[in-house]
Amino acid sequence: MPGIDHALVRRQLLRTAALLPIGLMAGRARSAERKTIGGVCALDWTSAQALLSLGIVPRGIPERDRYRRAVVEPAVPDGVPDIGARAEPNLELLDRLAPARFVSDGMLSAVQGRLERIAPVTLYPSFDTRSDEDRQPGGQLAFAIASLRGLAAGLGVPEAAEQPVARLDRALAAARDRLSGWEPRPLYVLSVLDGRRVLIHGRNSLYQDVLDRLGIANAWTGPSGPYGHATVTMDRLAGRPDAGLVNIGSEGWRALEALAALPLFAGLPFLREGRVTILPPILFYGGVPTAERFARLLGERLAPHHD
Repeated sequence: MPGIDHALVRRQLLRTAALLPIGLMAGRARSAERKTIGGVCALDWTSAQALLSLGIVPRGIPERDRYRRAVVEPAVPDGVPDIGARAEPNLELLDRLAPARFVSDGMLSAVQGRLERIAPVTLYPSFDTRSDEDRQPGGQLAFAIASLRGLAAGLGVPEAAEQPVARLDRALAAARDRLSGWEPRPLYVLSVLDGRRVLIHGRNSLYQDVLDRLGIANAWTGPSGPYGHATVTMDRLAGRPDAGLVNIGSEGWRALEALAALPLFAGLPFLREGRVTILPPILFYGGVPTAERFARLLGERLAPHHD
């Protein structure tokens, strides 16, 4: 995925409030209830997550039904239009919907000019893809919080960002409390891709920052790409025999059972000894809502008395 011009993003966020229609500026968040505040359309799932977490019902969302299966939270209310594929939205439908503004992660640069003829586009980067040397202090979680606050300010509802940030803080505190009786061990956090390969999350991932705040070591210390993950074969996970494994994705049990039946992988301690935790789908680059969902589910599933 291409990098994002963060200086441009900051400038656009600062300009957004001045460009918004009067009706949108007046629609400040007064409660946690979701509401439409001027027809802000999400062009990707991270933007949809962000808007919903701010209490804003999107004017449209791409691949709505897949979002409900793969992202899950925050939930998309009934009646939100599906605007087509994330990589190729239905421009004719968007023209008919006539939103006041688009919010985008910046991945639709090829059609941005056509989108801007319909409505202004606000860029929302939820993930810091810069190199270690250029990345801001505080990790991905600090970047995600700053980005969400910037988006809320640009949309004229700055106080709305404090609600999802507070939910994240509560989820982290609850997870720490649940894990107080858990036997600490490093964790591999991954998703099984096929019969041999896994997508594993490293030190520059959003999950790393959540693990840090829960006092859990990331068992994967190998390299990871700009989005915090790497694709490796399962045999690469033999370096920490004391580790547990957390698989993200509801189909994980079936895939891991198939791997455990293969002689090459059957000897891996976390498979042999059943140190495996399965979490439902989570959008790993989704910012504050992703961090809150991961912390909550991890705390629930690792808790000593979880069934």
